[in-house]
Amino acid sequence: MPCPLCRSRIQAFVFEVPGIDILDCEECGHRFAEAGGEEAHIERVYGDHYFTEGGAGYADYLSEELLLTKRGGFYAGKLARHSEPGRILDVGCAAGFTLKGFQNAGWNGIGIEPNEMIGSYGRVQLGLDIRRSTLEAFGDAERFSAIAMIQVVAHFREPMLAFEKARDLLMDRGLLLIETWDRGSIVAKTLGKHWHEYSPPSVLQWFSSEGLDKCLSPLGFERLSGGRTLKWISGDHIKSLLKYRLGRMPGLGLIPDRIRLPYISDDLFYAIYRKQ
Repeated sequence: MPCPLCRSRIQAFVFEVPGIDILDCEECGHRFAEAGGEEAHIERVYGDHYFTEGGAGYADYLSEELLLTKRGGFYAGKLARHSEPGRILDVGCAAGFTLKGFQNAGWNGIGIEPNEMIGSYGRVQLGLDIRRSTLEAFGDAERFSAIAMIQVVAHFREPMLAFEKARDLLMDRGLLLIETWDRGSIVAKTLGKHWHEYSPPSVLQWFSSEGLDKCLSPLGFERLSGGRTLKWISGDHIKSLLKYRLGRMPGLGLIPDRIRLPYISDDLFYAIYRKQ
């Protein structure tokens, strides 16, 4: 398959993760999985089970409401350094918990989510405007002063198409917020193929902070701010991810499901860009 960023077919094999080749593009340096090209990829990987059955997803996504709502508020504070609250689009919003956090901080807007089951929870239980769609398929009629992609870009099958669509949906001088994992971090380099984010076919793309800038700059995005970020994670989510990546581990069951622990590492970052 061609590189999802530059379309080059000159690639180098890096390693294999559960039967899927991880490749580096020798033209632009992007790292990606040789997987996910079929049309049914979203339905197959991000079906209802993704939010309820653990593995690469969530053991109980709805139990994350408080943490994710606070996450939305945290990033609303970051956006406030560059813009007054306006209309925001939350991409891959699931049940809309982060969108709720943005709204609590004065933003208004909508979320898009391809999974009907989880999206309907936010519509019915939280009264949010959540529309069933991917970013690439979303209509062109609306414009936004900010777009949030929190833990989303690594899952795109065609990231350049998604970034181009985000550019088209943003107003002039609009903001693009991205949170994702840094493959250039010390943790990622030290763990190699055992890094928890090498988990295709759920995760398909691996960016570095510098690589993300290199990707977005030609589209007219200027980075305004960014850096490492602290994330809180629930006990049941931690156990689910560890079991998925490492199999059975002694003592794993001793971690309480509802405990909230800080994820302290150098491999998670955020960046805020302005459309020029």
